[in-house]
Amino acid sequence: MSDDQLPPIGRPYQRGDFVQLTCAGRTVQAMITMASPNGRSLVAMFEALVDGHAGVMPLSQLDDGSFVALITGTPVTLVRLP
Repeated sequence: MSDDQLPPIGRPYQRGDFVQLTCAGRTVQAMITMASPNGRSLVAMFEALVDGHAGVMPLSQLDDGSFVALITGTPVTLVRLP
């Protein structure tokens, strides 16, 4: 599936965006520190241990628009913060 066939999700995540990240039952505030131009590959930084990630979690967006932790494959929910 190409990028232009993805479901609409609004503006792609960009470097500097603040998000609420939920993974493996843990919710933390995070900042996107790296993002690919299309927003499908991200790196989030936070001050916590989440799913074995100590403060840094690389993320990948699946074809259905959801995100997973790149290393563990655990589903991740992101909510953009104002």
